[in-house]
Amino acid sequence: MDRVTPVFPTTYFGSIQYFKELSQYERVIIESKSHYLKQTYRNRCDIPSANGVLSLSIPVERPNGSKTIIDQVLISDDENWRARHWRSIKSAYQSAPFFDYYGMEVEELLHREEMNILKFNQLILERMVQWLDLSIDFSFSDEFSPPIKEDPRDILVSKQKKPIYTISPYIQVFPSEQGYNERISMLDAIMCIGPMARNLIIPR
Repeated sequence: MDRVTPVFPTTYFGSIQYFKELSQYERVIIESKSHYLKQTYRNRCDIPSANGVLSLSIPVERPNGSKTIIDQVLISDDENWRARHWRSIKSAYQSAPFFDYYGMEVEELLHREEMNILKFNQLILERMVQWLDLSIDFSFSDEFSPPIKEDPRDILVSKQKKPIYTISPYIQVFPSEQGYNERISMLDAIMCIGPMARNLIIPR
């Protein structure tokens, strides 16, 4: 595997922190050959809501249990999660300035019939990159390579790391009493400030 090109985790409606890191590169590899772990942002995202941060989680099936690698993980539709996630996103952002512009595309992405979590996430990632006017070439890893120091796979997917709260750089629909944190989905900035969300993540 090319170790010069950074390896990123797959993620569901990735965080602001994720896109800040991603925007630094013209080419990245999406990890597809490591074991799939629970309690990560690979199948979930956080959005602000009237009742605090809401975690949206995609139910998945691991054909080989804990030994299942990422590109074998399947989405389960037993819980009608697609409709539930769309209701939550609509409720959170229907009053946001750019909901009418992006909302229909988000709904369409959620209801794609793709059942492989890696491919499903990639459809969403590529659309968000398009919204943010980023130029990035993606490829999937063809073998597992252990994380290196400050590897994006360790930094960006763990649900266990505590968020760092700061003053929000934009007006949020549901500002947190604790403050703004970059572990919420990039959807929040896109819905609230539209194309200007790009300014949050591009290095200056």
